[in-house]
Amino acid sequence: MNILITAGGTIVKIDDVRHIGNFSTGSFPAKIANASLLKGHEVIYLHAKNAKIPTANRKLKLIAYETYDDYANELKKILNKNSIDIAFLGAAVSDYGVKRHKGKIPSSKLLLTIRLFRLPKVIKSVKQWSKTPLFQVGFKLLSNATKKELVENAYKSNLENRSDLTIASDFSEIKSGKREVMLITPEKGAIKLKEPNLAKKIVEFAEKRARTNRFKTVLISKTIGKKYNKEMKLFKELCGRLSKQGLMPEFFKGAVSGHGSLALRTDNNSFLITARGSNKKNLRPGDITLVRKVDWKKRKILIEAPQDKKASFNAVLVSAIFDKFPRVNAVVHTHSFTKKAPITEFPYTPGTLEYAKKTLNLFKKNIRIINLKNHGLVAIGNDLKETVNYVLRQFI
Repeated sequence: MNILITAGGTIVKIDDVRHIGNFSTGSFPAKIANASLLKGHEVIYLHAKNAKIPTANRKLKLIAYETYDDYANELKKILNKNSIDIAFLGAAVSDYGVKRHKGKIPSSKLLLTIRLFRLPKVIKSVKQWSKTPLFQVGFKLLSNATKKELVENAYKSNLENRSDLTIASDFSEIKSGKREVMLITPEKGAIKLKEPNLAKKIVEFAEKRARTNRFKTVLISKTIGKKYNKEMKLFKELCGRLSKQGLMPEFFKGAVSGHGSLALRTDNNSFLITARGSNKKNLRPGDITLVRKVDWKKRKILIEAPQDKKASFNAVLVSAIFDKFPRVNAVVHTHSFTKKAPITEFPYTPGTLEYAKKTLNLFKKNIRIINLKNHGLVAIGNDLKETVNYVLRQFI
């Protein structure tokens, strides 16, 4: 695989001799680079001039930067020219800029006021700049944070930056010599990893999540019509019940979007399913999509949806379940876990072929509910309302 790793900290220049910077040394990204090289990957290492450098290797390419602008320009060039599979964006990029003074500001001034302004988030442009689809790994560093605060902040960062994974850590723990991280996934999985071989564990996790077959959504109609009004009312009622019980929680405090999904077969190939990021507390007709077909060979999901909505990432899994089990007409997914149910071995990326196939294998005779590792449960049944009631009974 071709892996891009960024390391160190950017600076913004105040005048010809002064700048604003940060304390990042790039030591951990260097370890990730070494772990990647040991696994035989090609590595492009974009680093600050004073950052830690990985061990020399013929598969390692070094590119240096100094300022915020240098970093953004070099990163864009790399992504435009190379087919990157995984990007570990570990550089500490300046949050604020300053209007640069020409020459040197006199040191005789007793008081100096510097006006800072917010700089654009470079990470938000990475997927746009990339010539090929890539697996984006971001980093989130807090200090003296609780586990809940770390997860919530990293998850928000994941959403805002369109990352496929965010590595969250606490500066106070790093200073104390305790090196452990939380890997936060887009489905809000929180996986704790620690030494020994922490960098290797992170690379292996990212490899497995990145080596997946994704599906493309194709919108074939912007309306579902009034044919399914009865089903839409049922979806609203059931999502409301599950949300009230905390089984379909909001993405984060104050968010409208909620986790989880409901699906109901309409005929052999088609089914209704909640849209991505839909409001589970107060589901609206526009929060439901109709999947007409999942094309497994071309990896496409053909849907009818209002307001350009997309089907839940669980659409591929639902289609696989309906294909394998003709008598199953309903699938319920919540962000909660049930006891004594089979569990997937690895938290595969939702919406991928691997996510669907690996999960499907757990549904065997007399097993109608399973757990997705670091994600939630999936239950199947003939009737949607009965299946939701079955899920709710697991928590009585």
